[in-house]
Amino acid sequence: MRKVTIEDISRDTGLSRGTVSRALNDRPDISTQTKQRVLEVCRKLKYVPSHAARSLATGRNYAVAALVDDLRSAFAASFLRGVINRAQQAHYVVHVIETGVNPSPEQLGSISPERIDGALNAVPLDTSRAGRLKQIMENRVLTSCWPLEGVACDVLTPDQTEAGRMAARFLVRNGARELLYVHRPTANGAAERLAGFQEICRESGLDPESATATIDDMNTLDTLAPRLERAEAVVATDDFLAITLMLLGTRLGHKPGENLAVIGYGNEAAGSEIHPTLTTIDFNGEEIGRRTMETVLQRLGRERSDAPRQTRIAPLLVERGTTRHFEQHS
Repeated sequence: MRKVTIEDISRDTGLSRGTVSRALNDRPDISTQTKQRVLEVCRKLKYVPSHAARSLATGRNYAVAALVDDLRSAFAASFLRGVINRAQQAHYVVHVIETGVNPSPEQLGSISPERIDGALNAVPLDTSRAGRLKQIMENRVLTSCWPLEGVACDVLTPDQTEAGRMAARFLVRNGARELLYVHRPTANGAAERLAGFQEICRESGLDPESATATIDDMNTLDTLAPRLERAEAVVATDDFLAITLMLLGTRLGHKPGENLAVIGYGNEAAGSEIHPTLTTIDFNGEEIGRRTMETVLQRLGRERSDAPRQTRIAPLLVERGTTRHFEQHS
């Protein structure tokens, strides 16, 4: 079968060869409508652009690196899905690097800056590691899902405070008054989520301090039993802690989803496998990944030359079995 060429795309679209080439290279002087028209014809004709030719014409590698801490994490998986989907539309390759929670200099050094045009970081990094990443990337485009101290880059992050508000609003709106928020301070974004939850408690006439229990060690959970017995609803810092509290509540005679509402954070796969299924706050990683990749493309294409911005992306409430009784009484 004959290989489809740019000339074929040009004939089918009625556009000049130069216009087609600029559209495929995501040039800012081509309108979004024209780019979309060219891409539709490319899909129809199954056109595969020459990576080498594009690189020679533009000086780009048409590849980016995406850094995640744990591929088993729901946020990492959804973030990568958004990045890859947008990258494929722009004919970019995504190199995925799993760094672990506290990446060593060697792990960060596995990035090959000469092979990529930019990097998308989804790993919380301390000051020294953030500085190392900045040094590795030199003058290439860098974006992050977490603020990086000492590094000026675009940040697109989950709105953790709104995630806390969202859980509290949902419970208060459905009439729950005996709330228990179990806070694990070591979790990423935990302080912001707690602040948002307590904000809504105050607005609703509830005492935020009496509604909050802080734990540093999972082995101390049994000390929460008296408070859990009185609770109508429990919110936990993350899904795994929420599942543990569901089991503890069951041992105390509660029936999650019937007389005890339970909400977690993270939309981890385990929450949809247990019974009853866990209501959770999804950090909207796929949207963050898509928009982060879009930001990289805009910076590379000179569509954006403004100062780096920090953008908070709204989370999503995923209602499941542990709050199902609210539906029955609404």
